[in-house]
Amino acid sequence: MGVGGMWGSDLIAQRPEFFQIMKSPFSDEEVVTVKALQPDWAIIHVQEADQYGNARIIGSDFQDILLSRAAKKTIITTEKLIETESFRQEPKLTSIPYFLVEAVVLAPEGAKPGICYPTYNSVDASGMAAYGQAIKEGKLDDYLARVTGWEGVK
Repeated sequence: MGVGGMWGSDLIAQRPEFFQIMKSPFSDEEVVTVKALQPDWAIIHVQEADQYGNARIIGSDFQDILLSRAAKKTIITTEKLIETESFRQEPKLTSIPYFLVEAVVLAPEGAKPGICYPTYNSVDASGMAAYGQAIKEGKLDDYLARVTGWEGVK
């Protein structure tokens, strides 16, 4: 895939396995291309899902739908579980279909300290700062234990 804004960056030289320069198939100009990503896992938080993995994103979906299709496997975390019949009645509102999903986890407020419209539609600034600090200090397990009760992988 061609990407703009890379000219003059040293990333092209530093990561030749990821970025390549080639002739555009549409003109004679050179373009920077980037290797497609295929993550092993995607973990995507949604507003509604059913027990089978059908998921509905209410509001902006950003890259979540594309990520669910690029990843080898997807885990859905959801604000609430709803009946499958709701997806049958309004199939075009299904953002991520069940056949792309490995597991569904009920996780109310699972996007905090971020946003999950319309349930909570503002960022918890102090929570984001605490999360960022925990990442910088390598203390994510301590942060998660404090805010969720999670004790890490044992």
